[in-house]
Amino acid sequence: MRSPEQTLEAPEADVEAAAEGQPTFSAWRLIALIAGLVALEVWQGWRLLAVIGAIVVMIFLHELGHFIMARRAGMKVTQFFLGFGPRIWSFRRGEVEYGIKAIPAGAYVRIIGMMNIDEVPPEDEPRTYRQKGFWARIGVAVAGSTMHFIIAILLSFIALVAIGRSDNSEWTVREPTAGSAATAAGLRTGDRVVSVAGKKVATFDAMSTQVRRHPDQKVAIGIIHDGHRSTRTVLLGAKATIIGTVGEDMDLGVYRGTVRLNSVLPGGVLATAGLQDDDVITSINGVPMKRAADATAATKAAQGGHLDVTYRRAGAGHQTVVKLGTAVGVAKASGFLGVGETPGRTHVGPIHAVTTTFSQFGRIVTVSVEGLGRIFNPSHLANFAKHTVSGTNASNVTKPTLAATTQQATLTANENRPVSIIGIVGLGKQLTDWGAFLEFLAAVNITLGVINLIPLLPFDGGHVAVACYERIRELIRHDRRRYFVDASKLMPAFYVVVLVLGGLMLLTGYADIVHPIQL
Repeated sequence: MRSPEQTLEAPEADVEAAAEGQPTFSAWRLIALIAGLVALEVWQGWRLLAVIGAIVVMIFLHELGHFIMARRAGMKVTQFFLGFGPRIWSFRRGEVEYGIKAIPAGAYVRIIGMMNIDEVPPEDEPRTYRQKGFWARIGVAVAGSTMHFIIAILLSFIALVAIGRSDNSEWTVREPTAGSAATAAGLRTGDRVVSVAGKKVATFDAMSTQVRRHPDQKVAIGIIHDGHRSTRTVLLGAKATIIGTVGEDMDLGVYRGTVRLNSVLPGGVLATAGLQDDDVITSINGVPMKRAADATAATKAAQGGHLDVTYRRAGAGHQTVVKLGTAVGVAKASGFLGVGETPGRTHVGPIHAVTTTFSQFGRIVTVSVEGLGRIFNPSHLANFAKHTVSGTNASNVTKPTLAATTQQATLTANENRPVSIIGIVGLGKQLTDWGAFLEFLAAVNITLGVINLIPLLPFDGGHVAVACYERIRELIRHDRRRYFVDASKLMPAFYVVVLVLGGLMLLTGYADIVHPIQL
């Protein structure tokens, strides 16, 4: 919707505007856009493009909601564009110019006369947003969030009926870690582990808990492979975790005297130092690495949080320095099997799916509102800015703390951290399960819908707040005359909100590039 934030844009190039029956088209801009998308696909893969495309569609449908309601209310709409920046293609039908612009970062609708300071030709004044009735203005303002909520409900319903609900008790093995106890035991993708050391384990977390209790021990593991159950005796490995103060740990899987690196975060400290998953760590700070206990001796020789690491990859030796912060520690050694989780799914009937969908919707709305309250708390914003600029993790600045190692723990550990569009795209790219991907998009739509209802300009909720205030003033006067808020008095607050949002976007974008959240 054309809101005060659009007044900050550069004026439209009138020479590029399409006239009736005379569409505009720029071939070189289209070629540049396609080239950019192809380069992005080659660099990051098709999943990234799929997430970006889904987000663009979300924002387009948001603006479509504003467009439909504005037209139904008799308001004059002059533009409806997908994207921002210079035009690639546009055409005019009646009084509306439709088109595509070069930067696929969303969409916008221009409705005339949103505020009383907007200049409008006298003949168009009756068709301005500001001159329409209370419920017409409310309907236009909330239409974008309403579209987000409808999309979320449809996506959740489709995910439940067509793909099924996530069921932790039906999990299967993802690709086993190379050189681990899992590969030695012959575990394969799609297998299930149903017991460890004689104890039944229904979920992946229960299996992991039981495995951690038996480092470097032989245990009996119950496995279901291709529908057939069997029991195998497995020598479990051990896991040593070197904990840093930068919100990132060094996970080492130890099996039969070989130490391998696991769970390297893309763009993190370890990756920046040149390390990769499955690298064989031969020594740290001059201490040969053959057992989990060697990690303790290695950290005692550390200078602050610096680790001098030698490792092998594809038979070749390498050396690097890893900086895990100002100090390092070691978690107690635990058992290590070397399997990841692919969550199972249980199909849900259409009737049950309806109730489950609305239950999930209400839960995510509640979580989103609570999250916004935490994120926009001034002390939290100041703390986040301080630690983002200094390069430290706000939750790990006083002492080494074990980082989250499961998807749920990761999300819980980061629930207070604001995420930029870069972070949202990065999270979506990591989802390989279609059901989880649809649920993720539903959650993003709900969150966007809630954010847009914040009762401050330039959010849509700011227009709702203005309309409600005007309505209250009209009811108090009892003379049936319209009351118009003086928009010029709102501009200082508007600029403060824009400034805070701009700063938050820069900080969250930087944080999501330097320390991306991993599932």
